[in-house]
Amino acid sequence: MENLTVIIPVHVFNETVDKFLDKAINSVLLQGIDASKILIVAPPAIIKEISKYNTSFWVNNGETDYCSQINAAVKEIKTKYFSILGFDDEYSATWFKNTEKYIKNMPEYSMFFPIITYLDNDNKVAGSVNEIIWAMSFSNEIGVIDEDTLQSYYDFSPNGGVFRTDDFIEVGGLKPSIKLAFWYEFLLRATNQGLKVYVIPKNGYFQLIEREGSILESNSKDMDEKERAWWIKLAGKEYYFKQERKKSYKYIAEKELVDVEGLK
Repeated sequence: MENLTVIIPVHVFNETVDKFLDKAINSVLLQGIDASKILIVAPPAIIKEISKYNTSFWVNNGETDYCSQINAAVKEIKTKYFSILGFDDEYSATWFKNTEKYIKNMPEYSMFFPIITYLDNDNKVAGSVNEIIWAMSFSNEIGVIDEDTLQSYYDFSPNGGVFRTDDFIEVGGLKPSIKLAFWYEFLLRATNQGLKVYVIPKNGYFQLIEREGSILESNSKDMDEKERAWWIKLAGKEYYFKQERKKSYKYIAEKELVDVEGLK
């Protein structure tokens, strides 16, 4: 794909990043995408380390949480489409070639997601995600993620997906105050506003799920089931609002989500 930028958010630099980042970048280059179309987004403190990679990079002087990094990067790119790559993940060898075909045949769609293969620390398959949308009678239209489907099933992942840049910005991007289920809230909001999401029935992305310090590992360790359910419930309330409502939510001892003023 020519009109595509691959965004790689990095907020710290350490041995783990150094170990995986080359492989992630190579999974893009091997598909014929130029290194100039790979944008590493990083805070000023680690730009010296990041600049050794043969890609573009952009200094983010604002917040360095995942959602803020993505929002900032998307506003900077000039291409019609973008994708997001975790520094420790990889694309499959033909993902963008496959996606380009679907974009040409389905121009009314704003997002195309892959079937994602989860890998453990031994690089063995530990599961997959997104393929459920291809189950018969699961959704209103096979392969399509819509608002109705999301109301009953939240566990879709956009990792490695291809997004139309203008549409992502138009619906408001990600909401950093939603610490868990921020992608779920975004998909509810996007589909509610009329954007169309399609899961391509191809394995397109390999995601490492057990790495120490990852978002998945942190959520699994630090949040109990009830807390995770509260964040999902919050996403179901907040998606009606295009912009973040200037609230910073937290989970308190009484097991209720409140904003920083204590308003329920």
